[in-house]
Amino acid sequence: MMKKVKKLLCALLIVLTAVTMLSGPFQVPVQAARTVTANKNANKAVNIKKRGTYRVLSKTKMNKDDYIRFTAPKKGKYTLTFSDFRKLKGYTPSERHLGSVYIYKNTKYGRSMQRVKTNGGKSSVLNMCSKAWYNTYTKGRKIKAASDLHTRYAKISLKKGETIYIKSFWTGGKHSYSLKIK
Repeated sequence: MMKKVKKLLCALLIVLTAVTMLSGPFQVPVQAARTVTANKNANKAVNIKKRGTYRVLSKTKMNKDDYIRFTAPKKGKYTLTFSDFRKLKGYTPSERHLGSVYIYKNTKYGRSMQRVKTNGGKSSVLNMCSKAWYNTYTKGRKIKAASDLHTRYAKISLKKGETIYIKSFWTGGKHSYSLKIK
């Protein structure tokens, strides 16, 4: 009986060792989010030109807008996911702040706010909130286009080389957020 248990344990050990050795080459490295700093002047804003995940830093004062740009590398439909809005310094998870994100495109009439498909419908204003605000006031309710959300997506079609301007506003002043472009 004891010999059978030992044989089973040895066989299990060999299988686990083989799985560990074989899985190493198949692991996908995790790519850290690139950090970009937003600018209060849309024309001088950092221009993102690749899909990926970005940590956006806003160093503008409270109740001021800031911008980043995204230029489409090729024609297609892009999904931008905004999440994890928070103050840069002194952040506590219990803070309740609100903000919004707007997407603009240059048109023959000037820069125009875009109506995009988002959580709960279509909207030109993407209302954002801190995790604490979401948990207290929004969680469990029906999501509408105007709901305050901690994570929100926007879908937009772009031509190759077309640029959108992403404007953010946050009641907590200097802040950061995560932006994933797919």
